[in-house]
Amino acid sequence: MVTDALLAIIVRLLPARHRDWGLAMRAETAALPSGPRRWAHAVGCAGAVLAQPAALRAVGYPLAALAALGAVVRWSAGIGHGPLRWAVVGAIALLLAVASVGRFLAPVDAGAAARAVRAGGCLLVGAMTAMFAAAADGHGPPGEQARTGVPILAVLLAGYLAGVLVLTADRTALSARALLTGVAVSVAAAGMWLAAQLAFPPLPPHAGGAIVAVGCGAAAVALLRPGPARDTGLAACCVGMLAPLLVFAGVVAMSVYGPAWLIPDLVPAALTPADRLANSRIEIQDPYMTMLLLAGLAAVAVTVAGLAPTSPAEGHCVTDAAAGGAPPARGTGGPARPGG
Repeated sequence: MVTDALLAIIVRLLPARHRDWGLAMRAETAALPSGPRRWAHAVGCAGAVLAQPAALRAVGYPLAALAALGAVVRWSAGIGHGPLRWAVVGAIALLLAVASVGRFLAPVDAGAAARAVRAGGCLLVGAMTAMFAAAADGHGPPGEQARTGVPILAVLLAGYLAGVLVLTADRTALSARALLTGVAVSVAAAGMWLAAQLAFPPLPPHAGGAIVAVGCGAAAVALLRPGPARDTGLAACCVGMLAPLLVFAGVVAMSVYGPAWLIPDLVPAALTPADRLANSRIEIQDPYMTMLLLAGLAAVAVTVAGLAPTSPAEGHCVTDAAAGGAPPARGTGGPARPGG
């Protein structure tokens, strides 16, 4: 019957612990005679399900993604080159798809640290996506950007996003201490390198020093040992993924908004000092694309290591131990039933 089929779809929005409630609603609806009364009961049941926070999230996230994609399609009308416009739209659609799939395949851990890091990581990837999309039409030949530049950036950004989702996923079972250590060391390594550039200008026209700073950050995590070997390795990979992104974002910000004394003269053949400065602000970003590749490699390592099979009991025991609690007792079966 139609009402049962509709309810069967809607009750799937409920979390597993409330599925019995959904089955009861379907049974009550099926017991009613066909007609307006059954439909009224089914609509009431559907409304009760959709009012649940879990159902609102399940429906709200896809609708928000579609709304964001529609806004991007409308905004991209200002990009004059057609293939470049649709390359940008496709890149953002890929990121939205990764985020949507990640919510189901890698649901976030219940801890506050994991939720905060996931939110911050998604915001960072979103900000970088917006930055690249806004500059796509004015950075190089549009045909070349549509064929190679935008697709490469789309794959890299999708990799960063997947790394953030896996790193903070419940199945990864990374302790809060290890996760926060990786984030803190990433911020410290990138911040110290950027502060050094402000203290000893101009920006170097190569990424060698930044790579050394990231390597020192990963080594610092290994020395701190924020958990077992697996947790320490994931925290070090977090540094390898996050610190380069922060360095690149800082370089872009300084190249666009920084004073002239911070920008090296990379285009001496330009006609006027103003032209030399404007072109140098653009050229200084290119050497630091290496940081994006480094972050991409680390994101792959995070994704592979996070998805590797591990003992659930071990992972949760690490998390509970970091929180100062005792590991929960685990069995092989479901909850005990009376008379079982």
